[in-house]
Amino acid sequence: MRCRECSLIIWVGILCIGLNISAQDFQRPEPNRWYRLITRYDGSDERVGRCIQYFPSDSEHPDMLWSATPVDTTLAESDYQFWRFEPSPDNPDRYAMICKAAPHGYVNDVPTAMDPSGRWIYVSESESASPDNKYGFVFVTSPTLSGVDSGTGYSYCAISTDASMASGYHYMNAGGPKQDYAINIWYETYSEDANEWSFAFAPRDGDGTSSICDVMCAPSDDEPIVCYDLSGRRVYHPTHGIYIINGRKILLR
Repeated sequence: MRCRECSLIIWVGILCIGLNISAQDFQRPEPNRWYRLITRYDGSDERVGRCIQYFPSDSEHPDMLWSATPVDTTLAESDYQFWRFEPSPDNPDRYAMICKAAPHGYVNDVPTAMDPSGRWIYVSESESASPDNKYGFVFVTSPTLSGVDSGTGYSYCAISTDASMASGYHYMNAGGPKQDYAINIWYETYSEDANEWSFAFAPRDGDGTSSICDVMCAPSDDEPIVCYDLSGRRVYHPTHGIYIINGRKILLR
């Protein structure tokens, strides 16, 4: 595991050479916060401004991720458009992608095909599937695929998986009219003069930080304290600052 982590650090470092915007500008999503993932597509078709949505089994796109127009956050339906990224307990550089509307489920990190017909399947809480394909999502911080949007202030990056990185098609993508605007799999080198493979992480309003008095609402004896920084890295000796402790955002002073 140590060698794999070192390889990832080297791989990220190579990708970051020559960045106009430093890799540090991209802020990884906080593990306990919900984000709307909005395509940065800047072309001329209906993809503009659409986001990733989970469509449940009784919908027009059963158990799939598809693009959709953002829904007002006062409506319950908006929960299908908000996501959080849970770090793997074995490797904090790998994540599970979880929908607010079905928080006990996850996106299968292997698409249905390794070509544009590939679709991303959501394993809902009602299903009893193995979580072997849960923790495989990766944030790609290459020169063209990540940074901070100067207009909104939102971090953005491409989203990939271990499975898709091993194929010719690398990235989760907002597909065009030929794909009926599905969320599919695609590769950066064919650009359509747009950014359909990069997504802005727009945080949900009201997802705040717990107060210091919440920190030591102590876990039970059988629940050890687990702490991460805001980049999703495990921290064994936290000092001052904001951390994710047992799934809650905590300010330590």
